[in-house]
Amino acid sequence: MTVRRMLGFAAFLLLWEAVCRAGLIGAIILAPPSAIAAALWNSGREFLGAFWVSLGEMGAAIAIAWPLGLLAGLALGSRPYWAGVFGPVFAAFFAIPLITWYPLLMIWVGIGSSSKIFYAVISGFFPIALSTLNSVRQIDRHYLRFGASIGCSPARVLFQILLPMALPAIVAGLRVGTALIVIGVIVTEMLSSLGGLGFWISYHRTLYETGDVYLGILLSLACVLIVNLGLRRLEARFGAWRETG
Repeated sequence: MTVRRMLGFAAFLLLWEAVCRAGLIGAIILAPPSAIAAALWNSGREFLGAFWVSLGEMGAAIAIAWPLGLLAGLALGSRPYWAGVFGPVFAAFFAIPLITWYPLLMIWVGIGSSSKIFYAVISGFFPIALSTLNSVRQIDRHYLRFGASIGCSPARVLFQILLPMALPAIVAGLRVGTALIVIGVIVTEMLSSLGGLGFWISYHRTLYETGDVYLGILLSLACVLIVNLGLRRLEARFGAWRETG
């Protein structure tokens, strides 16, 4: 199966190269694999540095947005009144195009990494909090009464009863929130930055260096794959705990 995949991938690259060489698609629209390889050879060092900058910003945003979103969703979702109040608020903020607020963030915290992380945290917080709140809200309240009747503290009810039962929906919210965090970092780097993959993609785009642009896109996809791999491992770990707990 591995050999077949490698052969299929090689055939795909050859077809891609042939289409570009034949002029069926303009080089400014689709760069051939050879141009991407040349970009990697000539600009690989700057793109590698930008890759780690973007990945670091994504990691910092995830480390902040995940706990904040989960704690807010768990705390508010466990109380019907506050869930009814904040549920529509989170949904409204989730529906707002947050990119319109980014100029204000640049004024408040500058154009460095802080504004990228801040924006990514906001982008990821609302879907995570909303998904967690709704999943906890839908759990039968008898489980809460049962936990209280056997002497469980409110924190123990949250983390040992509500969290395991709401885990599938929470993971779905984490996926959406994490995707928005990755998108937020790349987009804000393209708008105002002096580093990161988004900056170099935007820079080479203005020079019509399509090979470098596609190299940046591929490295951005690598960031997505790394983040998704980490999320999948966490899901497998906590999913096993949920099944055995």
